[in-house]
Amino acid sequence: MISLLVPVLLYAVAFMLTARIVPGIEVRSFRSAVGFAVVFAILDGLLFKLLAIVTLPLVVVTLGLFLLVIRAWLFMLTDKFIDGVKIDGFFSALIGSLVTACLNSGITWMVHKIF
Repeated sequence: MISLLVPVLLYAVAFMLTARIVPGIEVRSFRSAVGFAVVFAILDGLLFKLLAIVTLPLVVVTLGLFLLVIRAWLFMLTDKFIDGVKIDGFFSALIGSLVTACLNSGITWMVHKIF
């Protein structure tokens, strides 16, 4: 159970930091950020691979950059399920998903180095 909880909490922390960095993303509370992390993980796990396969020709033509568009769309879709999170537009979602991924990688790396 802990092995599932820690990554979600780390992603929530990264998302909270992203909300402070990226204009157009607002998070009311840490509880909303945790909810966002849980719903995004579920949607990402269920839809990302399916959408990547369906849009494979576009992914190949853009050399994989269309995968960033898919992640941004999932970011915006997650916003619709969580009340305490507001993402203003596609550009905010695109930058937000990139920043969150980078911050989450850094935070996870630091936690693994410490523990």
